Amino acid sequence: MDDMMRAMDYLKVTSTMHNAALASSACTGRTLGEDREPIWVEGSKSTAKPPSPVESPAPKQKKEIPLPPKTDFEPNISCFPDVQAINASIVKRELAEEGKRCVRQQLKALKDKQDTLRLLREPQQKEEERQRDQMQQKVLRERNESLLIQKADQMAAAQLEAQQREQLTLRQQTDQKLHKLALEGVSRCQRRFNQKYEAIARILLSLDKETVKVCSAQNAQLKELGQKFEQLVSTVKMGKCEMQSQFLCSIIKAEECCKSLDVLELDIIRQLAEFSEQIQQQLKMEAAKKLEEERQKQQQEEERQKHVEQEKLRQEEESEAKKKQQEAEAAKAETAKVSALLETKSQDVPPAATVTSTCVHPDRLKFYNDILALYQSKVDAIKPLQTEESLKQYRTGCQRAINLPLNAISAVSPQHLAQNFDKLYSFFAGQPTKVMNGATITINDHPLARDYCMLLMAKKFVSQTETAICSNPQAAFPFASVIITFWKLLPDFGKVFLAYMYKESPFLVPYVIPQQPGQTPEQYLKTIGYRLTDKNELEKPDIYLKRQTGIARLYAAVIITHGRKAAGPDQCFELDEGWLWLTHMVNVKPLPDISATMIMEILQTLGFELWRTYGKQFVKLLVYIQNIYMPQLAAYDEGGPKTRLEMLLAKFLRERQIPQAVGILPPGFW
Repeated sequence: MDDMMRAMDYLKVTSTMHNAALASSACTGRTLGEDREPIWVEGSKSTAKPPSPVESPAPKQKKEIPLPPKTDFEPNISCFPDVQAINASIVKRELAEEGKRCVRQQLKALKDKQDTLRLLREPQQKEEERQRDQMQQKVLRERNESLLIQKADQMAAAQLEAQQREQLTLRQQTDQKLHKLALEGVSRCQRRFNQKYEAIARILLSLDKETVKVCSAQNAQLKELGQKFEQLVSTVKMGKCEMQSQFLCSIIKAEECCKSLDVLELDIIRQLAEFSEQIQQQLKMEAAKKLEEERQKQQQEEERQKHVEQEKLRQEEESEAKKKQQEAEAAKAETAKVSALLETKSQDVPPAATVTSTCVHPDRLKFYNDILALYQSKVDAIKPLQTEESLKQYRTGCQRAINLPLNAISAVSPQHLAQNFDKLYSFFAGQPTKVMNGATITINDHPLARDYCMLLMAKKFVSQTETAICSNPQAAFPFASVIITFWKLLPDFGKVFLAYMYKESPFLVPYVIPQQPGQTPEQYLKTIGYRLTDKNELEKPDIYLKRQTGIARLYAAVIITHGRKAAGPDQCFELDEGWLWLTHMVNVKPLPDISATMIMEILQTLGFELWRTYGKQFVKLLVYIQNIYMPQLAAYDEGGPKTRLEMLLAKFLRERQIPQAVGILPPGFW
């Protein structure tokens, strides 16, 4: 096929060249196409010379084309156009087109070949690019991993260093806290140790030389314990404990020293008791010997007297009449002397103290009776309102109008306290108050409602002592502020409030009610404030003491708390009431637990103000309580409240101050 195509192309070129040759041989003039020199034909008659070889470049060697045979006929070419030029341009154009076509075919073939090669190489290039990308990603990932590892190592090192610093700081803080705890614990033990050490030393100093020799081993042990404890205290103060456990061990060692001191005291007491028993046995034996000797002497004396009596018997019989007369006269004289002596003694002996003077001061008893009389008169007056069945709903409304704002009283803010007081006072001022079901009532709806609500409100205030105040001592002060404000505005309310307080705790008078003849212990406990439980049994002493503590807190808070500033500046229940109570309380008969509890609570609440106001007189009173009253109390009470009161008094006198009660409201709070 290719050979045929090449033959056809050759035939076309041959015929084209042949025609061009014929045209060029016949053409003598101007031809179409580009401007060029004329072609000279052999045999032409023109005078122009052919171009010299220098002027015209030698024609290229071309393939000779066979010409047709010459004929004799020579046509006149001058009349025809330049056939050679035409043929030459045609040939040239065809050759150019043919060349372009060949070039296009070759370019197309090259392009197809390139496309084929590109298609063949494209997967390989993609694979190479993918592998190259994977390698780059792998290198980048390894580099990132190395950077991350390096950063992680740096962060771990920094974090480890920070943790070490934090642990060191925490350890230092822990050591400081433990040191402080150890100091506090050892100081508490030191106080106990010193007190016990001084007590044992006083015991040993009070003994004679012979008795001290008996306790020589205990004395040496006492000195050794003192040195050991002083060394322990100095070690803890200097903070020489290297480990944290040693701080706790120091407290344990201090406790062990205190326990050893207690054991030593018991050992000394036991040793002294044994020694005293031995001495008593010796004394008994000596006394028995003396008695025996005296008995023998008496027997001898009796025998001798018998002989003397026998000798004198006759003389006595003779002078019997005289002796009887003398005895009668002597008896009369003796009777006169005895009667005179009895009269003299009856004049010298002072009158015995009455029961009332040992239980309550007469002035306080009169005040107590006046308060209870006023209270009883109001209770009797409101019985028609209290017992009328048709007024039950009205009584319920009054209770609701009082209970809701009274239960909400607290020192959250001055506005909150004033708002609840205003609700209570507006009801007592006669303003209508909403109750259940949207109804409204006023205190003026019944003539006895004012006294009824006054008693109800006073009772409700006192009941707060066993609910809110027992669990939160600071709650006593906002209640006391409202109570004082009502006391200023309604003077009878204060007396009714005191009546309820005295009914719950007569020790606030102070009045130690004596047990009446024939009165059972249960009945007597009821008279001093004990209550019956749901099972109709007397409440336990700890519950009773807790309730009495709350009552004492509210009583003391009323004494030192100021009322509302707008109600007036006068204080209706001033600090001298606390001073009178304390001075009277230490002069009445003490009772177990309750006496110490009441005194301790009053001192904790009022002590700061009493010390600041009375100064040295109050200190003298504290010393009197410690030295005079506490030994009297010890004859009746050996329980926990008495011990706590002793410790509290010792602390106050040692520190020469009493801290102010927590939660007290400042003047002008609301």
